[in-house]
Amino acid sequence: MAYQAKRHKRFNEDFELVDGEGNVAHTLHVSLDADDMVAKINRKYTALTRALAETTEIKRNTQDPDKVQGRVEALGRAVVDLLEAVFGEEDAKTVVEFYEGRYIEMSQEVLPFITQHVIPKLTEMRKDNKKAVLRGYNRKTRGRLFC
Repeated sequence: MAYQAKRHKRFNEDFELVDGEGNVAHTLHVSLDADDMVAKINRKYTALTRALAETTEIKRNTQDPDKVQGRVEALGRAVVDLLEAVFGEEDAKTVVEFYEGRYIEMSQEVLPFITQHVIPKLTEMRKDNKKAVLRGYNRKTRGRLFC
């Protein structure tokens, strides 16, 4: 019997942007590989949550509109960075254009897809990939491989 090298599963999902009348305006194909995408998406999501916390804190503690505006812009950039990590640059641009600069509405509609579908699936795929690698090594080798 020959040794078999297999390719791992990818996250494949269609994401539809639906207009106010219920018509599908755009269908975006999301295809991600867990090996390199989990860390990248997690970093972008962490940056987004940090920007949100900082924006909330600035809004509470200052009356300076320039500071608030700067934090809101940083929050918007963090949202777009996360979208680019998941959808790619072109499709992220499509999402932003579809929502016509309404970042709050866009965040309410798009971020749950990322947090409830993409991130958990990629995390699961990464764990499965790690288990598959570990099955091929004994205990002694495992300890040195993933330290």
